[in-house]
Amino acid sequence: MNRVAVHQSVLSSSDPVAGVAAARAAGLDSIGFHVASIASVESLWDKGAGSPVLATLVDALLASRVTALDVGRVDLALRDGPTDVAGPQYRVLDLGSRLGCQFVTARAAEGGVEENRARFAALDEAAARRGVRPLLVPMPGTAAGDAREAAEIVRGTRGGVVVDVWPRVADPDEVADLIAELGDALGYVRVAAGELDVDMGPATSLLATLPPQVPLVIGSPATGSGDAPAPVDDVEFLTRCRAGLDRLLIHPRALAAERELPR
Repeated sequence: MNRVAVHQSVLSSSDPVAGVAAARAAGLDSIGFHVASIASVESLWDKGAGSPVLATLVDALLASRVTALDVGRVDLALRDGPTDVAGPQYRVLDLGSRLGCQFVTARAAEGGVEENRARFAALDEAAARRGVRPLLVPMPGTAAGDAREAAEIVRGTRGGVVVDVWPRVADPDEVADLIAELGDALGYVRVAAGELDVDMGPATSLLATLPPQVPLVIGSPATGSGDAPAPVDDVEFLTRCRAGLDRLLIHPRALAAERELPR
């Protein structure tokens, strides 16, 4: 079974502890947090491991058995390094390790592929010492404008790529080809929350070829346009989103069997 997570940025509360509670109530496995390079979180996490919320958040994760999937993000356009304790890269890597995350996320700079590749390789080396894996998030206007460009940058490292999928417009064959092409470089698949909280219609089985070890994330689209609209009720909203993901994962043969069941 694919691990299902939600990014805290799509929830109505900016409190990460409340986000853990919502994820738990909706039956989700994991949650991801922004801890750097986002103005709205600086006041909460600017002290890094000394941030008052950290101990409470760790307790909430342990008590709920919800895991931290990832933290972000590292901006490769910035010149800070992994030993700069006042910089966002150090904060992301340190908190990612302390929270037991599988991944830390990064955003490419606007420069060329080789420059971004060198910076990502340095991040990967530092992340390895922390026991986390860096993922490059495609973002229009950067050197990693799509998943294939991101894969070129992370090539030769332990790192991977985040793939954004929009079910209402995605071509199933193109999605399947991209999943196969990325192989081990596929970190996780993120589906915009607004795409899931609707009737899935013809998008059913879109992610049927996704390997079971690849997590699925309910998140905001990587368009630079800001967070998804906040839901009125997080638990009901997340439950509907989870149901939408299940419809994307169901194999066509299982779908056919469902249709043959007596009504």
